[in-house]
Amino acid sequence: MDNKNKIYNGNDLSDREYKNIILELESIKDSPKLFPYSLDIQNNKIDFVKMDKADYKKSFFIMSPGNGPGHLKSKYAFSMNFDDVIDIFKDHNYLNKSSIIYNHGFCCGTLLSRLLEESFNVLSLREPPLLHTLKHHLETNKNDHHIKNTIFCLYNRSFSNNQKVLWKPSDYAFDLIDTTESLRIPSLYLYSPLREYIASCSKEKRAEWIKNRANYEKILNYLNIPANKIDITKTANQAMLYWTYFAKKFILNSSKSKNLIALNSKNLLNKPKIINAVGQHLGLKNKFNIFKNINTKKLLNTYSKTDDYEFNKDIRSDLLNKIIQKNIKDITKAEEIAEEILNMSIGDFKFDKEFL
Repeated sequence: MDNKNKIYNGNDLSDREYKNIILELESIKDSPKLFPYSLDIQNNKIDFVKMDKADYKKSFFIMSPGNGPGHLKSKYAFSMNFDDVIDIFKDHNYLNKSSIIYNHGFCCGTLLSRLLEESFNVLSLREPPLLHTLKHHLETNKNDHHIKNTIFCLYNRSFSNNQKVLWKPSDYAFDLIDTTESLRIPSLYLYSPLREYIASCSKEKRAEWIKNRANYEKILNYLNIPANKIDITKTANQAMLYWTYFAKKFILNSSKSKNLIALNSKNLLNKPKIINAVGQHLGLKNKFNIFKNINTKKLLNTYSKTDDYEFNKDIRSDLLNKIIQKNIKDITKAEEIAEEILNMSIGDFKFDKEFL
């Protein structure tokens, strides 16, 4: 089947745009100009947008198209049968030129990815949606090699041989860590101190976010905790269990890997030059940037997801401390349970493999 017949749902495209897509499909194995932003495996449909370098740079997140701050910026969209895309990549095995920032949410992951952009030649994919789709798919289809290979290949393309790709998925994709380890993708686990994380999850509407974020019965089972030991209706306990699940899984994987290392968000905010060591671990290539210091200072003093208001480590700390004091009783109890689970002090917690 030729490329023209692979495209559908593009009736609103101009003739010039349609011809451009046909041309870009010829180089889709290597060029990131056609970016996949949505995948419906069951209905065999994958959606692409056309993006150039400027579009990637302006997209704080790449979850979905839109006009507001943080939305995916692009030229136009179209759809294809996913089977056709799998066929394109079936003989194109994943060759690692990517690195990944795992995180549990609310820990400055977007800030870290943008700081890395200032020092290194990377194409940042913040919350690439097909990784989330793949995580859910593998829960019931563990050995689906073709879909895994296709998605990893699609997110492994950059604009030049010297440019690596940096993935910063949402917390949902953390369970892909076993798969990315098998591919030896250089990886970082960014996390916040437990007390800060509980406070972040207790902020405004985030209590609903953490409530619906996980199956806490399954986490209790994974951590070998009796169901009657913890009240999982409390926000502090939900956040603690989610945080502890990530910590236990990271400890298990990092103990047998050189690809994984952790970074505490406090160390990132207090010592931002640590990104040089992070970039080296992730295998990123340095770039010359005369605006690096100016841009870094701006990033550390603005809301990194949209740049539209002042936000820095002191503001963040004050905000979290107020929430901590308001919920200190539940937080302290949750910390005590976490110490029992991990068999280590939470107050000075750090991983064996961690940037200090």
